[in-house]
Amino acid sequence: MIGLQHRDAVTFEDFVAESSRMTDADSLFDLLSRTVATHGFDRVIFTIQRDLDLPDRQQGHGLLHHYPDDWQKLYLEKQWWRIDPVYRAAATENWAFRWTDLEKRGGYSTRQTYLMRESEEAGLNGGIGVPIRGPRGQIAGVAVACSQARNASHIDLDLIHAISHQFYAAYKRLYAIPAPTQDPAIGLSAKEAEVLTWVAAGKTDEEIAIILSISRNTVDTHVRSVFRKLSVNNRVAAVVKAIMAGMIHP
Repeated sequence: MIGLQHRDAVTFEDFVAESSRMTDADSLFDLLSRTVATHGFDRVIFTIQRDLDLPDRQQGHGLLHHYPDDWQKLYLEKQWWRIDPVYRAAATENWAFRWTDLEKRGGYSTRQTYLMRESEEAGLNGGIGVPIRGPRGQIAGVAVACSQARNASHIDLDLIHAISHQFYAAYKRLYAIPAPTQDPAIGLSAKEAEVLTWVAAGKTDEEIAIILSISRNTVDTHVRSVFRKLSVNNRVAAVVKAIMAGMIHP
């Protein structure tokens, strides 16, 4: 049993059971916030960059959060999500990560360094990001931080990762829209549809490979398979035909 190291802690099993009973987003997010608080994180934010299984009103940056309101207002006014390394990492990382690890691995630009230091001044310390990626171009994430300076090196990333993903599964249970029907005679695979969704979004093969953690050759193989199944010979035609058939929703 995975437990949080706190006398009032909620075990992961209890979190799964409780989250499955939630009937609205606010109650679900409150459960998430109370659970990560047992690790000392009193700042939580939930963002959905893209999820075709959810209506637009249930997506967005800072969809649910306990971040300082002044910080959120400034962040959006400055459009800092364009350079935010944590926001970007949701599309490239495969597991929960400490914010400081991003800086250690690849370094930040001058603007990114400024942004991260400003976030600390705003009371966002010892942050951990959890990317939540899925089929059809899904990119979402949960981030937790602390209003007081702290070192997150001892935190169990696997547990934070598992709790965040269970939270997202429960969120989608509440708000997911019915999946579009597809012509069984064509039958694009889930990965082919995901690759084509990113093609429709204007991404290059190299960008798609990074986002999906596959090689460029694999991207090309999927694209060629899509061409064959849809009886087209270029990407524009493939995207148009797939959209008209309800296979993708860019």
